[in-house]
Amino acid sequence: MADHLPRIATWTGLRQHLVKLTSHFLRSASDYIRFRAVCKRWRSAVPPRPRHLPAQLPFLLYLSTPEPRNSSAFCLANAFNGSMRRLPHTTSMYCIGSSYGWLILISEATSAVSLFNPVTAEDIPLPPLSTLPSCVLLLFYQSEDGIGSYFIKTDYPNIPVESNAIVDKAVLSSDPTLDRDFVAIVFLDGIYKRCFTCRPGDRSWKDNVNEPFYDLHWIFPGVPQVFNLTDVVPYGERRLCAVYNDNDYLAVFDVDPGPPGRATMIAWNSIPPCVPRGGLPTYLIGSAGELLLVTEFCKRSAARKNTRSFRVFRLDPGDGDRPAKAIEVEDIGDRMLFLGTSHSVCVAAGDFPGFLGNAIYYVKEEKMSLEGEDTLVSTVSVVNLENGEITEVIDSGGSEPDGLEWLSDWLDIPWWVAPNLGRGNN
Repeated sequence: MADHLPRIATWTGLRQHLVKLTSHFLRSASDYIRFRAVCKRWRSAVPPRPRHLPAQLPFLLYLSTPEPRNSSAFCLANAFNGSMRRLPHTTSMYCIGSSYGWLILISEATSAVSLFNPVTAEDIPLPPLSTLPSCVLLLFYQSEDGIGSYFIKTDYPNIPVESNAIVDKAVLSSDPTLDRDFVAIVFLDGIYKRCFTCRPGDRSWKDNVNEPFYDLHWIFPGVPQVFNLTDVVPYGERRLCAVYNDNDYLAVFDVDPGPPGRATMIAWNSIPPCVPRGGLPTYLIGSAGELLLVTEFCKRSAARKNTRSFRVFRLDPGDGDRPAKAIEVEDIGDRMLFLGTSHSVCVAAGDFPGFLGNAIYYVKEEKMSLEGEDTLVSTVSVVNLENGEITEVIDSGGSEPDGLEWLSDWLDIPWWVAPNLGRGNN
């Protein structure tokens, strides 16, 4: 009689074409990873990097500077809730940039630079910063307070420069997962904003040909030209857009993969006067083929309390023949913006149930006195652009739902990182 019992179908026995069809309904990278982990048959039925996934919700990667370095990642569960997860110690490594889900890391001990994908744990080595042209010494500065930064001693005989230059920002021209000819670009502060480039497999960093700020120095002889880099992002096909001097200027760089790889300025324009000036935090975001510029400002309420708010502009950076244009946008529709100091992220809320569009997420830092010492406390908030309402994101991982907050160091930088399931295309 047992021989006549009906066979019970198992999920692991699902035909491969049905597994593949089912995977196309998944919208979240984390769900897709769990889906492939069910069994070997399912893993072989669907590719490790799907092409149907939309732009993903980023996680907030927090790399603590002081020793011992505790790293954490904050993941959103819905519009106003999320949880913080501790990560392994990131000993002797510092993050100097983030692009396309890859962290740009530098070793304290060796000055070695590498790209690291925190989702796939893949590492792509790049030349150490000690190979920068005219670089005679690279050192790690440790103050009495334990605050550290990378400094580069330089020797440019024809240009009066500061004795030290600090690594300002680092960015990638394109996604290493999709483009084997991507170029890494490092901007240094203190030496007229020179930027240096390298390709994967290079042994050293290259100085830029026709470096714009070198030229500007000679256009205005005897006048110190200081251009403070506010933000820089890749956009379009192998191009970068950068904002300088508190929203005074913007530059467009064309990135040539070479070899050698290089970034050449093809436009230097004044930012339209409708964009506020005056030392306001500014962010550039690529969004659905558009370039958005977001400025932060303080709004004083009837109760005389200052609250943060934002103005959003659709930006056309122009070119060598056209001036830049900016149009203020009061409604960004279904989009959510996650603002950060490097490579802010734009995501469509409709792809993720429980999230609301026309919103901006940002990290708020406040100075507080704890046990007689000034301490920086960080929180995550979201502002609804329709009504200006600001809501603090709740830590749903605690014993009781409470506002998410953590202690941070003065030089700590939180990074919004969009998950990238791909591996370097080398």
